[in-house]
Amino acid sequence: MAAKNANTSKGNPILDLGASDRVYDNPVRCGIVGLGRIGWSHHAQIIGKHGGFELVAICDREADRRKEGAEATGCKTYARLGSMLKDENVELVIVATPTKFHQKMVIQALKAGKNVLCEKPSALSARGIDAMMRAAESAGKLLTMHHNRRLDPDFLYVKETIDSGRLGKVFRIRRAVTGFSRRNDWQVLLKYGGGMIGNWGVHLVDQCLQLLDTPVKDIWSEVNHFLNPGDAEDDLLAIIRGESGMTMEVEMTSVNTAPIANWVVLGTAGSLWIQGTKAHVKYFDPAKLRVLEPNDIHYAPGRQYGVTPDPDTIPWEEVEEDAKPANTYPSYYDNLYAALREGGTLLVEPSSARKTYAVLDKVRRGTGF
Repeated sequence: MAAKNANTSKGNPILDLGASDRVYDNPVRCGIVGLGRIGWSHHAQIIGKHGGFELVAICDREADRRKEGAEATGCKTYARLGSMLKDENVELVIVATPTKFHQKMVIQALKAGKNVLCEKPSALSARGIDAMMRAAESAGKLLTMHHNRRLDPDFLYVKETIDSGRLGKVFRIRRAVTGFSRRNDWQVLLKYGGGMIGNWGVHLVDQCLQLLDTPVKDIWSEVNHFLNPGDAEDDLLAIIRGESGMTMEVEMTSVNTAPIANWVVLGTAGSLWIQGTKAHVKYFDPAKLRVLEPNDIHYAPGRQYGVTPDPDTIPWEEVEEDAKPANTYPSYYDNLYAALREGGTLLVEPSSARKTYAVLDKVRRGTGF
């Protein structure tokens, strides 16, 4: 029997996102815990559109959010996670509560025999990820983290460009998310697990680690609290160096008004930078570059700079285009469905995500955050 799209459940639709192009005979039955920005405005909306997932339960401490969810979806509602975990109809639990609750709730759901998708940051440290992984292995259930920015168009464009070899050997990547603005929600309070590191840091460091060509060798970082109320960090600069010498510079800040590139990639045959949604690539074919030898004398011929006696000419090629990948990729939820129903490989294996949290632990170390 074909799956009924979750947004056709009785009551009002979650959001008019249209129907899935694919018909699913066995949708994954989901329960969301935490109906905030991400749980309600992201996961519930995708479930309502996808077709391979069905929202059968929601859990939130706030009565008004439970009421809103029930009216919009017609599914069961729970005030406590323990009660929802007793619902045999729920097979995948999506944990979308504030950060400090993630580890406990994930392990609780795994022990109850549920598969789990956990929002980022999934834990406050790599040790928390380790505890989740042990629980998943013991329960024999699937565990994954919502590192969905591995599928961002600009990231995939950067990865495809690096893999193409156009830039030669890539030796440095700079990734930045900047602006000058304030906020005063729970993300500015450390007691809830707030802060720039857990909010954007997980995504940016995770993206960089997917592009790093060797394991991490060392890390330098500076973490500050400059602008927002509360006590969580709102400014971060980190340099991550791989064993090969390749470096990743990561900047996340709420106190930078300068218009800077979101991505800068430097290679031995050219550079790539992305500003907004536009990508710029300037590169050359090394085979077309003339052979150049050093002038082995102790003075500059003709007192000239650069290449002598004949000026150098680099056969540059330049491209400006939308920062979108050339290939087509399955969505995060496509991949999750394939892993749960078809034995596919997860986009975000817990062991892969753990590497990101191990780096973030080192970024935080000694900073007071």
